Amino acid sequence: MEDLHCEIVTPVKVIYDAPVGLVTVPGEKGQFTLLKNHAPIISVLKEGKIRVISKTGHEEYFDCKSGVLECENNKVTILIHKS
Repeated sequence: MEDLHCEIVTPVKVIYDAPVGLVTVPGEKGQFTLLKNHAPIISVLKEGKIRVISKTGHEEYFDCKSGVLECENNKVTILIHKS
């Protein structure tokens, strides 16, 4: 089966692009987590932290001032403005 893949993009560059175990984001209506085989979703993001846990268990955080997320077919694309 296909791994969950996450790409985080700012207006300037791609800041993350790798397979992940999970992604937690600050959704407009509350924080939520995406795992492998998540249902398709598009969401507006509010100010907060994006948490990414890699396939190896390494945890990283990215500041988010605002943004948009799309998840479909085990690919999470996050477009953000950094704080």
